[in-house]
Amino acid sequence: MEQALQLAEPDRLILPFAMTGAQELLKALPPQGTSHAALVADILDAAGGGGPGHAAAPGPAEELSPSELRVLRYLPTNLTRPEIAGELSISLNTVSTHIRRIYAKLGAADRSSAVQRGRELRLLSSGRA
Repeated sequence: MEQALQLAEPDRLILPFAMTGAQELLKALPPQGTSHAALVADILDAAGGGGPGHAAAPGPAEELSPSELRVLRYLPTNLTRPEIAGELSISLNTVSTHIRRIYAKLGAADRSSAVQRGRELRLLSSGRA
């Protein structure tokens, strides 16, 4: 499963997982069992099996919601908050709220420390090859 997620991550491929019934396999992944937690949350959302209880838990801290995971995956990029809002078709205020919550839940003070913590917790991949 990890190899399939690794191949799907660069293009954010969701449909093949949703169409093949892979949701059960994805739900069975242990917490922190993948470095593609945001992609897994997106797949489960698209397949109708998502929800806060199915997102990968970031350890002893509070669990990130699927929406927060979606915003988190944009933090390693050079996109600004308004650009992230445009990519996700949500308001700038919503992005800012999610980022504040991400920082609080991950114990991060800024974007780079949130990304680093997200990678440590395997919520983000370690980088594109």
